[in-house]
Amino acid sequence: MQKPLPETIEQTVAFLKQFGAIEEGHFLLASGRHSGHYVKKGLLVQHPRAVQGMIEARLPELQALGRIDVVLSPAIGGIAVGQQVGLGLGCRAIYAERNPENELELKRGFTLSRGERVLLVEDVITTGGTLEEMHHFVTGADAEVAGTFVLVNRSHRSELLERPLVSCLAVDFPTYAPDQVPPHLAAIPVTRPGTKKVR
Repeated sequence: MQKPLPETIEQTVAFLKQFGAIEEGHFLLASGRHSGHYVKKGLLVQHPRAVQGMIEARLPELQALGRIDVVLSPAIGGIAVGQQVGLGLGCRAIYAERNPENELELKRGFTLSRGERVLLVEDVITTGGTLEEMHHFVTGADAEVAGTFVLVNRSHRSELLERPLVSCLAVDFPTYAPDQVPPHLAAIPVTRPGTKKVR
């Protein structure tokens, strides 16, 4: 029997702590916003069975999106999740990579075709900017976004690109614009985690 996913913020934090996948401090996120919490998604996705269980718990919601022909995720963090979602849905999984100008590109012969229905997949989102950035691959190919899937949703959103956003975990950690960082957070030296360049 599939274990239910956490529902409350307390349950979610406890779940992430099992994997050492949450850290407290002062973080500058890729969105340019500041936060007192950082979800260390790499420490979560290194456990594929746990991730598989999370995905399986959301398969009914994903299947309700209708036909999905291809999963599209951003490198590097989204690749592992995208592969597992593609496996669960029985479709192909591709990914976009950043070039030296920090722009996302489809490389390695990956393409989208007219009429294909695409599921955008990411490990963690805060603003959803990276997935919105990938939208031009879909529209440029006359394909269609079927919806979005993320393991951890920090965005407070239930839709992205006017399509449903399906997530396994939702965390309600506040984030702050650079000129709105509260004093208690500003007193802590800032760390820039991750590899993506700050916008």
